[in-house]
Amino acid sequence: MLLSFYALLLLMPLFCLAAEPPEVVATQRAPAGFKPVFAAAPISTPLLEKIRVSTWHAGCPVGPKDLRELTLSYWNFDRKPVNGTLIVHKDVAREVTEVFRDLFRHGFLIERMTPVEEFKGDDDASMAANNTSAFNCRDVTGQPGKFSNHSWGRAIDLNPLTNPYIKGEKVLPPDGRAYLDRAKAVAGSVLAEGFAVKRFAKAGWAWGGGWTDRKDYQHFEKPERK
Repeated sequence: MLLSFYALLLLMPLFCLAAEPPEVVATQRAPAGFKPVFAAAPISTPLLEKIRVSTWHAGCPVGPKDLRELTLSYWNFDRKPVNGTLIVHKDVAREVTEVFRDLFRHGFLIERMTPVEEFKGDDDASMAANNTSAFNCRDVTGQPGKFSNHSWGRAIDLNPLTNPYIKGEKVLPPDGRAYLDRAKAVAGSVLAEGFAVKRFAKAGWAWGGGWTDRKDYQHFEKPERK
């Protein structure tokens, strides 16, 4: 019995390691000629036109002038560096730029990053495409009439297919059921002890994967301070 007890103690670190799988990251360097970009600017005219007809309407808590268009480099699922676009509130533009700079340096994988306006504001379509996005003037999932923090440009959904929203039997996007096992890391996984969660937390952002009434593994937010 005593031998078995000590054998169990020796195995415990292995059990702990198994509980949080290693991240899947890009490890190679960017090819010669690729210069990572992490920049913020006022919304460009073509994108502003799309925002006004798809993701913004009268009554939204912020106006388009309060938003910023971020150009961010990231490693895609082919482990190649590319540039994407994220729309956030001007007050968090700088810190979000720095967060994604560090995600790039770490090698975190993102399948795609294009404004949800390219999906005509359809959050379900954006999630199904595993698209990382931020601003979208819409309701909280399951709470009609209550603005989501995405409506302020103060929330980001990171690889939403790989990191689904779960409440009871509801899984969004539906194909996210393939990724319910959070002890199995795949490309783009947001893990409780992973780099993405820690880096967003350092910037003061909350993670939906830590909520108790539901799990929103894709979701990071930094509500406006009153």
